[in-house]
Amino acid sequence: MAVDQSRTKSTYSLQWNRFRILRPEEDRVTFRNRTGLTDLTGCVVLDAGCGMGRYLRIAASMGPNQVIGVDLSRAVDAARDLTVEFANVTVVQGDLLRPPFGPNTFDHIYALGVLDHTPDPKAAFLALCRTLKKGGRIAIWVYPREKPMVERVIKVHRAVSSRLPVPVLLGLSRLMAPIGAIKRRLMATPSRVVGRLGVLLHALTIGVSMHPDPEVRVCDTLDWYAPKYLSRHTFDEVREWFTAAGLVEITDLSLDQSHYHHGQGNGINLAGRRPG
Repeated sequence: MAVDQSRTKSTYSLQWNRFRILRPEEDRVTFRNRTGLTDLTGCVVLDAGCGMGRYLRIAASMGPNQVIGVDLSRAVDAARDLTVEFANVTVVQGDLLRPPFGPNTFDHIYALGVLDHTPDPKAAFLALCRTLKKGGRIAIWVYPREKPMVERVIKVHRAVSSRLPVPVLLGLSRLMAPIGAIKRRLMATPSRVVGRLGVLLHALTIGVSMHPDPEVRVCDTLDWYAPKYLSRHTFDEVREWFTAAGLVEITDLSLDQSHYHHGQGNGINLAGRRPG
């Protein structure tokens, strides 16, 4: 039976057509961190859950034969607009649980902050792996599971927020954006007491972004509170997905990452390769 993903479609249709945020230097650093990719010469690449296309632009500039972006929502409209200059980019609308691609299609796949917004992240991951060529590689980033107390706070917040109309949440995200700036200042202070106050405030408002750019803060906060699905995972759980898919050379990409700004979140960030 098909799972209702109408909330996901409405959230990201609004978000990525309202916030066409390109931060080229930050996007390049984040893409390199979370995919481990530096050269795509001659490859066929899939951006799984491409949103408005910020990483499509980065991948397309690295020499691939073709980069395909797929997204469930009308974010594909923004992605097409923002990649129109790249002849090697194609954008399609589709569901990661049932990818509209055959087996043995892609040399590289990346899904960054996407699988955790699907009804069944493991099933979506396994479906993507079936489209890899032999020797092909996939890299994913998903939210990490928090400590039990923080998980309880998240569940209480999202039990309410995920039922509110998305336009209402957009307005609330704008109102909450200053809280993210306050958290950022408190947590960056050299004072241990003040810093702990910042940590406490962050634990109570964990979904409120601390990005230095106010527009990105609003967008990221909406991204946390609005979707119906927002799962969080352990390292061992996600690694088991790779094992179940029969992947090898499983690598933890989160090690020694240099984040672009203070407060940019850590996640479960693994890559693996299909044998052969």
